[in-house]
Amino acid sequence: MGEFRDGNLFFEIMQQEVWNKAQTDSAALLALYEKNKATYLWKQSADAVIFFCSDKTIAKTVYEQVKKKPADPIAIGWKKIAEQYTEKIIADSSRFEWEQIPSLGKTVPKAGMITAPELNKTDNTASFAFIINVYTKPLQRTFNEARGLVISDYQTILEQKFDEMLKKKYPVVVDQKVLAEISK
Repeated sequence: MGEFRDGNLFFEIMQQEVWNKAQTDSAALLALYEKNKATYLWKQSADAVIFFCSDKTIAKTVYEQVKKKPADPIAIGWKKIAEQYTEKIIADSSRFEWEQIPSLGKTVPKAGMITAPELNKTDNTASFAFIINVYTKPLQRTFNEARGLVISDYQTILEQKFDEMLKKKYPVVVDQKVLAEISK
């Protein structure tokens, strides 16, 4: 019970001192982004719809539907295709770096391309992508595009500052006698 209580207390302290601050301090986030703008770049990337399917059979079925009319996922809506399998598919449209696109490997993507369904062996789900637009050169991310990365970096900074404060307030003292006995 003591460990559980301590764990909850630690979680609450981290929530107040690090996680909430990193989420809500817009001015600090923007300053961090501006200071480190060069680190928040898109690598080679693509606008794409990634279909995450509950199994390979569903993935193949949906893949065939998308493949029949490659322009349709944009025109009539890839959402309509995904809605036919509401509990078996999650479709996510966004900009993805090439290494995030399933089954792409070393292939250079092209607009209109559909990657083959790829099986995830750990849970037997499958995924594939429909490529909408391709960006072959690194580009600057906007603040909104980089926000998650900036928050993560800011959390790291806040956590380091919090650790330093705790080390100053509560210095660690090693009892050399006890250490020597344990080492034996």
